[in-house]
Amino acid sequence: MESNYYTLPSSRDIKVLDRFSLLADIDDNGNDPSSLEDPATGLVPFWPLLQSLLHPKNKIETLPELTSLLDTISVTLRGTSNPAGDYGLLKEAIPSRCNGGEGFFFNQVWPRLAQLALQMPALFPSGRLPALGTGPGAVNELVLSRRQVACLVVHQFFRTLLAPEWKREEDGFHDFGLWYPGMEEERQPSAARAYLAALMRYLEEVSCRDEVVDDGEWEVAYNLRSVKGRDFMELLQSSGCPLGEVEVKVVERYDILPASLGISGGAAVVSANKYIGFGKSATQEEIHVGSSPEACPAVLITPPLRDDQVLIVRGAQPMVNITGQRRDIRVEEMPVPDGGGKAWRERTMLFMDALELDMAEAKESLPDLLPGNLDREIRKAYTAFSSRRVREIRTGLWGCGAFCGDPGIKGLLLWLAASLANTRLLIVCDRGGLGFAKEFQCAVNEIRRTIRDTAALRELLDRVPDSLARGRTLSWVIEQLEQRPVVG
Repeated sequence: MESNYYTLPSSRDIKVLDRFSLLADIDDNGNDPSSLEDPATGLVPFWPLLQSLLHPKNKIETLPELTSLLDTISVTLRGTSNPAGDYGLLKEAIPSRCNGGEGFFFNQVWPRLAQLALQMPALFPSGRLPALGTGPGAVNELVLSRRQVACLVVHQFFRTLLAPEWKREEDGFHDFGLWYPGMEEERQPSAARAYLAALMRYLEEVSCRDEVVDDGEWEVAYNLRSVKGRDFMELLQSSGCPLGEVEVKVVERYDILPASLGISGGAAVVSANKYIGFGKSATQEEIHVGSSPEACPAVLITPPLRDDQVLIVRGAQPMVNITGQRRDIRVEEMPVPDGGGKAWRERTMLFMDALELDMAEAKESLPDLLPGNLDREIRKAYTAFSSRRVREIRTGLWGCGAFCGDPGIKGLLLWLAASLANTRLLIVCDRGGLGFAKEFQCAVNEIRRTIRDTAALRELLDRVPDSLARGRTLSWVIEQLEQRPVVG
């Protein structure tokens, strides 16, 4: 059974072996450090060891000194420095991606990062974060100041955080060590380079500009949301809502510019894994999270998403623009959005995990149409789209990549969900989706001509034969509706 909280390294509950004899004979408070040791286990609280390592007297002035420190922290906490490897990409990123170069990083940025990390007991007095949940008595939202978020991100950079109970420590998907190894150890170094570029830009900003972390009007919110099944089914089976606006836009390359993220007045779908977060490749989710360090602490407090849950992150600023996807990505400067930099306060990320239809057992039928699958996906999308009143939802071809969803079915059910939430839907695809865009628009035209509302569209989806091949559903819809009269 999972705990309902995440324990921070400042908690006395995190205990380790003092492998490197880091505790001085007498600490700064005049206490005997031996009193910290548990006589039964020989363990001591981790926090005093970290305080010793980050003390100003231990100057860090070079890349080898930094990687040695990070190694010592990681081995003290978890017995290994994996998956950081030789820190090759991190050692490359600091001189190349920090605007002031390596000297500026160690003279100006590093000391302030250490100070920010050591503020954790003051910023989080309980030594814990609530694990988000949606059941009775659960905490469904965590709202943090930007200074609190910056403290957590710095600890992810220092690798002082243990994995939450729902993640494996050895996988390393809760801190930034997975981006550190050199090229020979990375499957996709271009992705790790992009995320480290964003991280360096962020660390430079939060360490050198107090107004960034002390803006009392800017908070970052992490909200786990669900909609009761009975309420959703009543809405879905009611007389129906009018079909809303929908558009497909074809772009040369995907990007995460302000307009593409729904700034201002909109929200963007993040095609999430049920274990939300960042990674080492360049999926859409990994790009959105890896470019936005303030979104990264969500991995510490968000258990795997259930079928009835979505995660909403509001106020996480992206630090770079990443264009393309997978192995074809580029890092570019992020322009200031219309309305100025503070417009990022309203950025809304909708983390929705689609069904993993590549794992479906039914090989002779379209798994999108298996019993319960349609309603699960519509409910998931509606839960996200109705989380707050927005002018427009922007999404890619959700669940149609590695998860093998049918683009036609996914596009229509997203339109249905957006209509239920009374918001406009914009589907964005690159040139590879040009054929889909044309066919989807034809299907939309026929549906608007012959169908009145969401109830009728849901009925049409129920009639799609599950024997159709993937990618053939829109042509079936068009053929079925071409002979129908115009709806009155």
